[in-house]
Amino acid sequence: MRYSVETDFKLFLRNMVQYRWWVATLFSVIALTFTGIGYFKPNMYASYSTLLFDARSQIAPLVADGATAQGNPDWAKVAKEILHSRKTMTSLMQALGEIDDKIETVEQEVRLEKLKANTKVSMLGESNNYIKVEFRDPDPAMAKEVATRLTDIFIDSTHGYQAKESGEAFEFIDEQVKTYHKKLLEAEERLKKFKSEKLAKGVGSEAAVSGRIERLQLVIDQAELDLKEELIRKASLERQLQGEVKATVSLARQSRYVEKLESLQNRLAKLRLDYTETYPEIIAVKRQIDDVRRQIEEEKRGDSMDLAGIDIKANEVYQDIRLQLADTRTRIATLQTRIEETRANIEAERKKGTLVNENDAQLAELTRDYEVNKQLYESLLKRRESARFDKEVDDQHKGLNIKIDQPAFLPTTPSGFRFIHFVLAGLLVGLLTPAALVYLYQIVDGTVKSPELIQARLNVPVLGAVSAIANDRDLLAERKLNRGIKLRLWLTFIIIAIVGYLRVSPDLLK
Repeated sequence: MRYSVETDFKLFLRNMVQYRWWVATLFSVIALTFTGIGYFKPNMYASYSTLLFDARSQIAPLVADGATAQGNPDWAKVAKEILHSRKTMTSLMQALGEIDDKIETVEQEVRLEKLKANTKVSMLGESNNYIKVEFRDPDPAMAKEVATRLTDIFIDSTHGYQAKESGEAFEFIDEQVKTYHKKLLEAEERLKKFKSEKLAKGVGSEAAVSGRIERLQLVIDQAELDLKEELIRKASLERQLQGEVKATVSLARQSRYVEKLESLQNRLAKLRLDYTETYPEIIAVKRQIDDVRRQIEEEKRGDSMDLAGIDIKANEVYQDIRLQLADTRTRIATLQTRIEETRANIEAERKKGTLVNENDAQLAELTRDYEVNKQLYESLLKRRESARFDKEVDDQHKGLNIKIDQPAFLPTTPSGFRFIHFVLAGLLVGLLTPAALVYLYQIVDGTVKSPELIQARLNVPVLGAVSAIANDRDLLAERKLNRGIKLRLWLTFIIIAIVGYLRVSPDLLK
């Protein structure tokens, strides 16, 4: 069981009164400390200028499909990089007359870091199209001058930054154009060489090969059909030949004519496989065949043949069948040879078809490589011209529109924490800190200081309490202590007032 909040508050007030000297002392120390910090801390004056920033080209409406958008960089980051750079700070110190050429001493390095720390850049507006360049310094005139010079440096550097970015972009794209132009020429040369080799080989297209195979297959089909007919005719002639009566004596001369005719016909069939009908040797063989046939016809027209004084009558039907059989055998041999040669041609065409597929795949790859390089090259050409346009625009400071919306001003009121803020903070902290310490001591203190505490801890009733009795000596000591505390507090407030007067009066005189 814990005693009530009211009892706890009464005990807190009792402890505050009991340790009032210590509380007053700590209050005075804290209040005077904050007052001293406020006194010695210089007032900082902030001066800033506002720039209206527009990244759109001033002449963009005058061109159609002109320069491509360069992108929208983070200008807040760019502004910080420019204004916080060592080059900018060095130029600022040169403009302020603090250095002649470059930073050489430690003091100048410290000054540079101080200028950098007091410079602040931020973006304003809903569309972030305002840039605020701010500088803080104890001297308001210096704050204004530095803010003005930083604004000028930023405007000049931004135009230089844009021109540098455009120049680097143009150089990069130009290098890419040269690289892809070389690749395009190489791809074109490979494609040209491949087509020339394909034309020299006479492979042709897949459709042409398929057409040739179909035509050759038709030739085979027709030749096989003709061959079957000739075989049937051969079998029929052989049966007819067996049924005829032969002459008792061999007709030597007519047989020689027939054998010669068969030989010439076989020779003619072989020549037709390689040559046309106008070939001289084919014409000569045809003439010989006509002569032999004419001689055979003359022999047939004779009534008898005189061979060694013997008169023998020839069988004309037998001779006709024999001549037809010889012609049939010749056609059969011709057709068989034609079929074999045609099948060999079909096999060759099929091999060409396989080569055609490989060539078509390689041609498709070369064509695709050429088209890709061509598209990239044409795209890079357009981008290079756009980059060239952007570079010329930025070189003439027409691609970036920056104007001073509000110039830097001479500040009259310090910014940040001022002296009065430190005084009020010292008084508040001086009151709260002793109170917090007294309450903390009250929590950790184990002594019994109220009847409620006995009832809460021991759970026993309290019959009564005896108050302390103060004598004259104790009362005198209490009065002295109270007078000392009052004097200390009055001195604290007087010192604060004096310091405040000394702190504010120079500002008033200014």
